[in-house]
Amino acid sequence: MSSFFGRFSGQHEVQALLNKQASHLVRAAKTLAKMVSADSKSRADLNVTLHQIENEADVASHQVLKEVGSRFVLPYDRGDLIHLTSEIDDCVDAIDEAGDNLVLYRIGEVSPKVHEITDIIVQCAEHAVVAVAKLKKIEPSIRTEWLNINNLENRADALYRELIVDLFASDRTPKELLASKITLDSFEAAVDSFEELAAAVELLTLKES
Repeated sequence: MSSFFGRFSGQHEVQALLNKQASHLVRAAKTLAKMVSADSKSRADLNVTLHQIENEADVASHQVLKEVGSRFVLPYDRGDLIHLTSEIDDCVDAIDEAGDNLVLYRIGEVSPKVHEITDIIVQCAEHAVVAVAKLKKIEPSIRTEWLNINNLENRADALYRELIVDLFASDRTPKELLASKITLDSFEAAVDSFEELAAAVELLTLKES
């Protein structure tokens, strides 16, 4: 299949800008993973780093939107590109919120299941970066990326349910329960945001195939 981007080679930088924006997904996810394993002081420092990544991701998103808005000829539907860059931005925002909650609610040592959900977030980010890169030629293997993200999201859902059961079976105070629940919800939301991103990639791919 001929590349849509190949048809308009040299007329825009959309793919390169999308790749740059998507790269912040892995940076943010890996920083979150470090936060989960860190002590409270290190978490606070890493949270500053995570905010910086989120700010850089915002800039990258605006660059994509500026490019999309300034070009008459685009590789894909304008609305689909805007939706895609928005979903990438939402993923970074969700990761940033999860990290913020670790610090804001003074969450202590987390369970191995939270570590596993965080690892799932990192894997989702890695698959998302590959998927965005494969848009350049609409490679058939791109389907593998969104299927992997969906499978990872299903595993995260199961872990989240187990964590909620464990949480309410514990002897924590109401204040501690609320703080932990809000934080767990934000980790689940981060994974869910990748499912939305995968759906956006899938839709764009199906329309252009």
